[in-house]
Amino acid sequence: LVYHKPKFVLSVMEDDKKYKDQERKHLGQVLSARYKRCGMHPVGRLDYDTTGLILFSLEGKLTQRLLHPKRGVEKEYVATVQGKADEEKLKQMLSDGVETTDGTFSAQLLEVTPSDGPASAPADDEMLWDEESSTEDRAQMDYSGEHSDVRLIVTEGKYRMVRRILANCGHPVVELRRERHGKITLGDLAVGKFRDL
Repeated sequence: LVYHKPKFVLSVMEDDKKYKDQERKHLGQVLSARYKRCGMHPVGRLDYDTTGLILFSLEGKLTQRLLHPKRGVEKEYVATVQGKADEEKLKQMLSDGVETTDGTFSAQLLEVTPSDGPASAPADDEMLWDEESSTEDRAQMDYSGEHSDVRLIVTEGKYRMVRRILANCGHPVVELRRERHGKITLGDLAVGKFRDL
C-alpha cells in the first residue's frame, strides 16, 4: 500500500501518551480499519514536516529488507532549499560525505533546478520540535530570497538526515518530499490518498 503523507502527520500508528493533549494527527488515524485489523504497518518514517511516499506492509521481513542500510534500498527526495545551489559543488560535497552530529553521510545528487520557494511557510504552532532536536534542526527558516529544488538519493534513513546534510552544505531545507522508495514511485498520487500495489 502506498500513501502520500501530508505535512504535519506523524509517521506512527499511535502518538506517544505524553503528547495526547496536543492531538497530533498520525497514520493510525488515516489508515482504514480493515488494513489495521490485518496488521498493516508503515515501512519506516517520514519527518512530521516532510511530505511524500510512505509504504505500508503486512510482512515484517519485507519491511526489514526495505529499511536495512546494508540492502542499499534507494530513497529519492526533492528538497526545496535556501539559496542558489551550485550543482557541481553540491554534487561533490554530497558524494564525499557530509559530517553531521550523527556521523558522516553521503548522497547521490540527481539535479538542481531553480525554485519558486516553498508552497507556504508553516504557522509557528505547526512546527514540531522535541527535546532531542539538534541545533541543525532548529536553524531559523528564511522563506524569502532565492531557492533551489535539489533532487537526491540516499540509502540510509537516519533522523532528519536529508535536512541535516543539506543544511551542513549551506542550503537549509524549507520543504522536503520523498518521491521514491526502491522501485515504488509517488507518481501523481494526490496528497492524503492511498494506492494499492
